[in-house]
Amino acid sequence: MSDPSVCSFLTKTLCAHGGRLALRDLQQLVGLSAQQLEETLSAVGPQRFLVQRDGSGVWVLAVSAVRVCVRKDCGGCERLHLCKLHLMDKCNLGPRSCKYPHNIVSAENKKVLKTHELSSLDENELRVLLLQNDPFFLPDICQLYNRKDSNCSQQNNCYKLHICRHFLQGECKFFVCKRSHNLLDTNSLKVLETGGIDVKIASNMQTICNYKHMEFNKELKKGKSPRSHAPGKRQHQPPTGTRVKDEDRCHYTGVVSYLSGQLGTTQPHTLSPLTTGGSGEEIKKKATTRKPECQEEGKAKDKKGDSSAKASKDDKEDKCDQICVFYVWKYCKHKDKCKFVHYHLPYRWQMYDGVTWNDLSMMEEVEKAYCDPHTSSIASKNIDFQTMTCCSSSVRRLSTPSSVTKPTFVLTTQWLWYWKNDKGQWIEYGEQVTPHPLQGIISEEAEGDSVSSPSSAVIENLYLADPDGTIFFQAGLYKYELNFKEMTQTNTTYKTKRRVCRRPKFVSSEDVQKIKKGQRDSSIPNQSCPVHWDQSALPDFGYKAVEISDTTDEYNQIKQLFHQTMKKYSILKINRIQNPSLWKVFQWQKEQMKRENGGKEVNEKLLFHGTKTSFVESICTHNFDWRICGSNGTVYGKGSYFARDASYSHSYCELTVKKKIMFVARVLVGDYVNGNAAYVRPPTKSVDGLQFYDSCVDNHINPSIFVVFEKYQIYPEFTIEYTEEEKKCIVS
Repeated sequence: MSDPSVCSFLTKTLCAHGGRLALRDLQQLVGLSAQQLEETLSAVGPQRFLVQRDGSGVWVLAVSAVRVCVRKDCGGCERLHLCKLHLMDKCNLGPRSCKYPHNIVSAENKKVLKTHELSSLDENELRVLLLQNDPFFLPDICQLYNRKDSNCSQQNNCYKLHICRHFLQGECKFFVCKRSHNLLDTNSLKVLETGGIDVKIASNMQTICNYKHMEFNKELKKGKSPRSHAPGKRQHQPPTGTRVKDEDRCHYTGVVSYLSGQLGTTQPHTLSPLTTGGSGEEIKKKATTRKPECQEEGKAKDKKGDSSAKASKDDKEDKCDQICVFYVWKYCKHKDKCKFVHYHLPYRWQMYDGVTWNDLSMMEEVEKAYCDPHTSSIASKNIDFQTMTCCSSSVRRLSTPSSVTKPTFVLTTQWLWYWKNDKGQWIEYGEQVTPHPLQGIISEEAEGDSVSSPSSAVIENLYLADPDGTIFFQAGLYKYELNFKEMTQTNTTYKTKRRVCRRPKFVSSEDVQKIKKGQRDSSIPNQSCPVHWDQSALPDFGYKAVEISDTTDEYNQIKQLFHQTMKKYSILKINRIQNPSLWKVFQWQKEQMKRENGGKEVNEKLLFHGTKTSFVESICTHNFDWRICGSNGTVYGKGSYFARDASYSHSYCELTVKKKIMFVARVLVGDYVNGNAAYVRPPTKSVDGLQFYDSCVDNHINPSIFVVFEKYQIYPEFTIEYTEEEKKCIVS
């Protein structure tokens, strides 16, 4: 659990700076290390701190379950009792004349703030937090616009918000709704600003509402009830048929439909930062009995001809961001039933108007600009590639799969990786650059200017294997750390950071036609995988488990290794794990280690690893990671443990089950040294401290236990399912 005082301080800092800060800025302001801050944010979850990434970086937003009571006369509840107008600096009556409390530190309010760990907030900070989280502070929602015919005669002159009310509650069931979900369009901003909500707070509200909407629809797609928190009391909902008094009406402003969205006590890691109260059964009943207006309107239109088919197609395109590579090339046999988008180019730029996604004009011009890493925006079109917006509307880019996932297909998307040098130039990885002129040495200022830096294809493979991961490589005299999550490259010696970006290689419509005419269809399997692998079981992502015949040399080799120390156990079957992505990463790591070893072959071993059955799927898909799957001890360092003898790994298998599973992994042990419990990486082996051992062992003279700290040095090649041989009953 995270420290409540730390969380309170984080919230205070965010609210003091408008409710939102870049992750780096927040780290500097609070004085925590990057790891401490990340662990705190992760532990608390999005119901307190919403972490969002966009083109300009990683942002943290302050989120809270605290709400203001909407009733003037309340018998006591778990909400704050404050004057809404006072918090928005609009109350002209003063604390003595106003019917609603102005004191945020009253005994009642102190208790509520303490419950939500917000006692340290001053009035201005609390105002920011409430404005971006509590829908009670929104201006009126137009009820005419939210009727099934969406007919408001005032149109853009209406002084109320033309926004889907269910979206603001976090309960809109339509990923692309017929009503607007955009709080940042011109008319909505005008209404919000008139109501005392500036564009920064509106932007924060939009981000939070978007997150709620995405999570809500993800759960609906899975067929689950999106509300899974503990039941909360609903003190403020008027009884059915009860008319709200005129004197209470000002405090109901903007919340005609929000009373059911009251917030109870949330559990850690709930799906939405603004979950609603009421029991799960109430929510479920409400979801099944209430007919959303957008749904009724859709049903009416479905009766007209074949419009339902078109609606289905539009819905598919709205939800999918991948273009069908078969359709672009020639022909897709699935036709309208294809789960991917059908388009004539390998890319497609669209803008969201609040209702649906629409194609941008001058598609090729936009794509060409985006492919240039030096271009961050198109001023003439008001398109910003950093934030992926056009004016205040969202923009997206659909594309065919990455070329590294389908190396034998045409018209896939070739992604190129760049780093920015000190002159502001974007240099492609793997590109040969002239060394620093001073004595022919590659200086820190010319970092990365080496032909030995990894190519874009290699980095793309590593990125797809773990988009939030970090890789290490050597270029020239220096070693570097490439952080995919932060999109930065750091020189491990001088700690110099460079920006990194990922952009596609430009392909014009003319190029597409030439490729289609000159390239035949190809389904040749990926030859970068071992030739003995089953070529029909090579997935683009993830793995396939292929059972090995007990008549093959491969089977007998693993069987022999196993039975050296496990003679009393019978092998039921051996599966080969075929994961092309992990295999490519493993091979790349092998080449890196070989170069660092002066061209000598890397010491590679087949080693055993015992684990729980519940971790097998994760290891086969994502590789070994002791932080997630646990570590079999920490005597020789905090890493993944492997054994020479199967009998040792057997003791870490799930002994309560009759049929046990053990991994046989291909491990690049390289140069090793005796381990130590304090190690989180192998120690240095050179005087200058630039070269490190590759792994740690129990005994460097005759090792039987190996500890590996870098998961790219491991490939989970086989699983052995085995059981203990039945003891024969001997009758004397």
